[in-house]
Amino acid sequence: MWRQTTPYLLFNSIVFLQGALLFGLDTGSFGSLQALPSFLSRFGVRGAAGTYALPATRKALMNSLPWIGKLMGCFGSETFITRTGYKRTMYLAGVIQIVAIIIELTSQHWAQFTVGRIIAYFAVGLVENAVPSYNAETAPAAVRGVLSASIMMVSSLGNLWGAGMSRAYSTTLTKEGWIIPTAMQFIPAVGLLGLIPWTPESPRWLVTKGRKENAKEVLDKIRPKSEVESGATSLEVDLMETLLGESLASKEGSWLELFQGNHLRRTWISATLFILEQMNGNQFVQSYAATFYTQQGLGAMSFTYTMIGQVVGVVGCAVGILLLDITGRRPLVIYGGAMCWFLLYLASGLGTIHPLNQNETNTELACFMLLPAFTRISASNTAFLTGAEIGGIRMRKKTMAFGTACDVVAAFLVTFVTPYLLPHMGVNIGWIFGSVAAFSVVWGILFFPELKGRGLEEVDELFEAKIWAWQFKQYETRGAGRTLATLENEGRVYDSKEIADIQDPNLNLEETKPKISTRVETA
Repeated sequence: MWRQTTPYLLFNSIVFLQGALLFGLDTGSFGSLQALPSFLSRFGVRGAAGTYALPATRKALMNSLPWIGKLMGCFGSETFITRTGYKRTMYLAGVIQIVAIIIELTSQHWAQFTVGRIIAYFAVGLVENAVPSYNAETAPAAVRGVLSASIMMVSSLGNLWGAGMSRAYSTTLTKEGWIIPTAMQFIPAVGLLGLIPWTPESPRWLVTKGRKENAKEVLDKIRPKSEVESGATSLEVDLMETLLGESLASKEGSWLELFQGNHLRRTWISATLFILEQMNGNQFVQSYAATFYTQQGLGAMSFTYTMIGQVVGVVGCAVGILLLDITGRRPLVIYGGAMCWFLLYLASGLGTIHPLNQNETNTELACFMLLPAFTRISASNTAFLTGAEIGGIRMRKKTMAFGTACDVVAAFLVTFVTPYLLPHMGVNIGWIFGSVAAFSVVWGILFFPELKGRGLEEVDELFEAKIWAWQFKQYETRGAGRTLATLENEGRVYDSKEIADIQDPNLNLEETKPKISTRVETA
């Protein structure tokens, strides 16, 4: 796997992954900001006891309305990426984020702060589509799981960063207590604008624009030197042109095509996984962990427990990412979901005991602190990776955009409804999210396919074969898609005879390769 990874490929991936910090910092900081005394004194309402709090409706709106901005960013991402490329899309996201932060920092009213978050989430919608797709398109198949799914790892680091800043200012009563944690979001935005110029455009995007020579130059930079010298990168770009040209000759797929033919199955898989990513307990922990702990009477320690949960989430992300290209995607979805199910049901079961002794209380807290690790391992990592690879050649960007849009809708529902349920249900809210996790286990066994080690161009053939989800791993593909996947997977030097031998005997690149014309570029 690592023989295919070059320093420049890793650099490009890390630069783009700064975009994930935008989202991670916002969710990590705002989940804790809602419990900070400085934030509550500015945007909350003073109660009879002289303390400040956010009314349930205000809290629901401040958490849920920003997802509207993300929804617009998700649907707009496909157009931006297709027309302008990944780099310009990331420039736009960085600029929008800076504008949003300025609005938030100058807020005198909770509505203005929420407007800033709505604008920021538009940038997040762009980023969540562009980053995993860019890394999927530039990475060899053997390392695609690590690089493309790393968006959740970096987002988790952002969560930890945001939660840590709130912990540092948990007792600050002045306005600096919420302004400084919020201002931290400037750092990744400025980092994007400063470093994106040093990265190349996706070679697959360049091929669709008829810029084959530029695509070859990019591949020569991001692939090992041995593969450049052997001619493997030349063959790789030829195969890309062949496969992309055949698919795009009749224009990019329409949005309606997402719900037709075998694309309907792919859309359903991606959308379901993104919904599970939000409703298996992940969004509850991200948005309301600090509030939940505070309601349990833990005071300032609530921020410490929230930070511990974020650290555990980062560790879970790292473990899950490393396993994606080893065990594959299916086992992580199934067994990770089973652990979410167990932890949520255990915590809720303990909630039926009154009163709890110290050991039972610690076990209940441990369940919620361990939960972020398994929500990432099961659905979060695999959702973004699957969305970036399952759409095949023509529909990949639209499939990803629709999946992240479903992610937004699910998150909106969780963040809007939870403030009304949490005061009345407390720990019993775990029965709801635990049941979703239980469903994810059954769904994963029956419907989630294994795409480990598959080339992006192989996916179309796999779904055209109309096989069961558990048969994907053993199915052998044919043709140029398999040839390209072989080049990406084996990580070895090919001489001219070997390159000829691994090609499909019925494939003649020069005869079958359609020219990508201006008509396709315009589309």
